[in-house]
Amino acid sequence: MNAERWARIKAVVADAMERPLADRASFLDRACGDDAALRHEADSLLVAGDGADSIPQMREAIASATKAMTAERDSEARSFLETALGLQYEILRAIGRGGMGDVYLARERALERLVAIKVLRPDLAAAPESRERFRREARIAAQLTHPNILRLHTFGEVSGVWYFVMGYVRGEALAERLRLEGRLAWPEAHRILSELADALEWAHRHGVVHRDIKPANVLLDEETGHAVLADFGISKSAAFGDSLTRTGVVMGTPDYMSPEQALGWSDVDERSDIFSLGAVAYTMLAGRGPFASDAPSELRYRGPLQQATPLQSVAPSVPEELASVVMKCLASDRDERWRDARTLKEALARVGGLSSETLPESLRDLPSFAPYAALWAFAWSAIAFLTLRSPGERALLLLIALLVPIGLVLHVWNVGRHGLGPLELARVASWPPEWWGMWWPRALRRPSDLWRRLPWPARASRVALSAFFVAIPGTIVLRQWFAERGRLAPGSDNWFIMAEGTIVLGSASVIAAALWWARRRGLSTAESVRVLFGATTASSSWNEPKIARLLAPAVGRVRPPDRDAPADHLRAIGELLPLLLSVQTDVSAAAATLAHRVLRAIEQRDEELGLLARDASASELDRLSAQLGTLGGDAPSEGRERRELRELVRHQLEVVRRMRARHEALSQQRAHLFDLLRGLWTQLRAACDAPAGAAGTPDPTIERVRALCAEIAAELEKESEMPGNVRAIEGWPKPATAAHTTGPTI
Repeated sequence: MNAERWARIKAVVADAMERPLADRASFLDRACGDDAALRHEADSLLVAGDGADSIPQMREAIASATKAMTAERDSEARSFLETALGLQYEILRAIGRGGMGDVYLARERALERLVAIKVLRPDLAAAPESRERFRREARIAAQLTHPNILRLHTFGEVSGVWYFVMGYVRGEALAERLRLEGRLAWPEAHRILSELADALEWAHRHGVVHRDIKPANVLLDEETGHAVLADFGISKSAAFGDSLTRTGVVMGTPDYMSPEQALGWSDVDERSDIFSLGAVAYTMLAGRGPFASDAPSELRYRGPLQQATPLQSVAPSVPEELASVVMKCLASDRDERWRDARTLKEALARVGGLSSETLPESLRDLPSFAPYAALWAFAWSAIAFLTLRSPGERALLLLIALLVPIGLVLHVWNVGRHGLGPLELARVASWPPEWWGMWWPRALRRPSDLWRRLPWPARASRVALSAFFVAIPGTIVLRQWFAERGRLAPGSDNWFIMAEGTIVLGSASVIAAALWWARRRGLSTAESVRVLFGATTASSSWNEPKIARLLAPAVGRVRPPDRDAPADHLRAIGELLPLLLSVQTDVSAAAATLAHRVLRAIEQRDEELGLLARDASASELDRLSAQLGTLGGDAPSEGRERRELRELVRHQLEVVRRMRARHEALSQQRAHLFDLLRGLWTQLRAACDAPAGAAGTPDPTIERVRALCAEIAAELEKESEMPGNVRAIEGWPKPATAAHTTGPTI
């Protein structure tokens, strides 16, 4: 075996060892192609490195060699990239690796923005087929402009370096999120699934079938929480054909590919993506894949009649409607799946109740139509009957009262039902306005309404205010009606006045008590008004820490933490730990210590991030750039002081740029630490909720907590934040070697 051949084998093994076991088979298919000998050598080395009965020294040597080869290749690739693209982009660091190339985080110098640059590996760039596949991926991504699809900025080739520049998503991959948390709450999984279905609808509308939908290719934006679909490397496009794949060649990830894709059919269509999306949804909801056997070799040859394990048997807390939608995605016969992504999206919109965002466009003006029609009819009917009118005038007023209700019926008949039943349409039409904050019948409230989550003083104040607005006008109109007809007995007027006074004093007392309660809870005047009288429609203002703390529902004796507050996660973990079994005192003690250490590390980064944001802001960068521009270039007539000033400003500008790069690196470190803290809370909650197992049987939930604690300890040790007495946890497994993905996972 010559040196070139051995280098090729080492490169393939190095790439394969960095991938999850489930992804290795598909990667080796692409990397080795028709070279059976290369595939055999790579498989042998991987088995030797991963096998439980392999010699420890051999496994350690392979891992060490892999790490060294990866570091050497990264250094060479980065140096090559900086030489080719250094004038346009400042290369910051590697953030991802794939079968075709590596992904780097960079700063675009002209626009001062962060981007992700995917670079075709030099060994692949020499092959025309690889270059064409790379160019094809860029062309497909360029035609898909959608909020939930990773955006392509530009594509090019410089000095033999083939690259394209993508938008940078600050956050994590769904695969990393699932690794840390196991499974997602069904409302969040439903939201992510709906966004991905929307992205697929757009891609399919433009003739693109993704063919590799999996958690690693779904990015979760840290700032917005939105899901972003990435990696169209093996996608199929009607516009560019599919000349790069052949019938019988399996491309994709075995755990998530459809039966027809696993069998190598040539006519794979959009229903294959729907199957893969269903597999991703199943994994989010159940914490495991949809098929009992997870061996890649078995999944690859999965028969068309094999059915997925029913979702509700694995995750009974998932609503039946959502489970049915997911299971229909996973039908082995593609004719039994949702016919397209749009149909799937509409089905998801009906899960858990409709909302303003998921209503069909033609029904967007239906909410609040029924209350308006009822108020209109009541007001004109009251004028007709409560005032002295002739029969003709009364008939005309009643006709006017019927105009808006008749208009409501005609509107519904005109726009159609869109798959909604009469009761659903009536409920949507009866929703209150979005600004409404008073009492409303529970069955007629919007699905996203927060009324049930309000503390009882807030509900009491709203009920009192609602009663005031209804009862006071009612008593006044009733007294006037009796007076006009001469039915008001002497002294009866005093009873009406007393009733009105009682209503005013009662409502004022309830509202005053509610305001006192709010102030005792530390709320400001604006926050008190928001909680006691504001609109109950879900909005960002309800996510403010003080307000969210009052809204959060209780789970046992522990209130779930605010999703974006590290300190609140520490509070929730502290309340949860006493609920663990007494035999798990070692887990409780280690988890408590690690949670405190993680929070301290996060707070240290927050402090430094604040200083960097102040001293290296975008405005400071613009100021220095403008000043350097006014100083111009070297001129023979300028003095030494001017040249020194120019060099000083240039140096300041470079320092500010390095500080901004430091800010981004710290932001990623903080995000990773926070992900670990959130994962610890989620795994501890799962351990508390899990049923007790048989005596002497290891509890898998506790074992997952142990593994995560070991990973957190290793991370803190790497960051030099962990004191010596907590650096190692005897007998605990070493953390999984899974890279934290902060950018596009390609």
